[in-house]
Amino acid sequence: MRALRMVALRLGIAGLALLCALLALEIVVRVAGEESADGQFSFAGRDLQPYALPLQRFAEQISEYEDHIDAVTLIYSEGLGWEFRPNSSRHDGAFSINAAGLRAQREYPLAPPADALRIALFGDSFTAGDDVADDLVWSHLLELTLNQAGLRAEALNFGVSAYGMDQAYLRWRRDGAAYAPDIVVFGLQAENLDRNVNVFRQLLHPLGPPFSKPRFVLNGATLELVNSPAIPPAGLLDIFESFESHPLAVHEAHYRSREYARQWWAGSRLAGFVHEALSKGSEDAQADYGLESERGRLSAAIVEAFATDARQRGSAFIVVFLPHQEHLSRWHYTGDVPYRSLLEYFSQRYHYLSFADQLNAQHLDESFWGPTLHYGAELNRALAEFVAGEVLSCVESGACPLPRLEDPSVIYAASSR
Repeated sequence: MRALRMVALRLGIAGLALLCALLALEIVVRVAGEESADGQFSFAGRDLQPYALPLQRFAEQISEYEDHIDAVTLIYSEGLGWEFRPNSSRHDGAFSINAAGLRAQREYPLAPPADALRIALFGDSFTAGDDVADDLVWSHLLELTLNQAGLRAEALNFGVSAYGMDQAYLRWRRDGAAYAPDIVVFGLQAENLDRNVNVFRQLLHPLGPPFSKPRFVLNGATLELVNSPAIPPAGLLDIFESFESHPLAVHEAHYRSREYARQWWAGSRLAGFVHEALSKGSEDAQADYGLESERGRLSAAIVEAFATDARQRGSAFIVVFLPHQEHLSRWHYTGDVPYRSLLEYFSQRYHYLSFADQLNAQHLDESFWGPTLHYGAELNRALAEFVAGEVLSCVESGACPLPRLEDPSVIYAASSR
């Protein structure tokens, strides 16, 4: 009995010591942590659950946007969420936007030239060519490369910063189709998978212009739009203040209501920190981006709708995978990317090009990338040459039909015939 009492005493002392240690850690977290004006508690660089939407910051961003509405180059759009301001420029004039909102230093008539190939590019900032000047962007270099190869061509750049696949497709429907391109090039960037299931830009990327965007949802096999027309910036704060009850909350993949609700363990800041540390990265990324996930199924449906509509209008459709730096690193060093199955699906179903296959580990060096980690001048040049080679082959082999042109030979310079 005495031995049992000694064991019990030691266990009691150990339990008390553990309790005191946990209490001390709880005090440390509470004292060293910070709570924002919106009630968000943070410790060691981590926001702890229950989360709180940063309403004060959102209000400041909306106010900043509205106060400078006449100067910003990304403006609200009912049908697209946002778009480039016509007849404006960015980056101290190095990034030109024409009257139709295309990245270009000149205007294009709706009717394509009778003696030249018209190519239209759609996508996000990697297509638009953020971080390089007008004379170095790959759309411009694509045009030059084809012309130097003896094929008269023009490349219209419909890319817009931060677009998802959905917005690229919507821009094709609203603007691009009217230009009757012979070839449509869709610049596929992996981050677009997250953008496709996003409605409110601030919930995906807290910094930047305060916009909402239309997004597609799948009703069986049918694509249906929600938030169309898109809610303007002035109406966003009222929505965020009671977001949980708003009808669009269920369509926002970057808002998980359970993370904003107070859990039974959330009374302890220490428990909240442990939960945050253990939960991050625990979800299966492959399931999230696989063909059977919402992101996978929705992305596949959007690209299929885009390709079908382009072909029905007489345009060849080419998908070009444009990796960003982080994905390129994983691609080359591990081969483990969560969207791999989707890329394989696209490669089997469409005329598909992978710019990642043209690059190697040396291209991860920062000298190849711009200040905001978009392609620098050399990568833009390499991309233009890669796509130009495929266009030349496609046209010459007949894999890219040109129904608009009664005599396709008219697009070749006399010396190259």
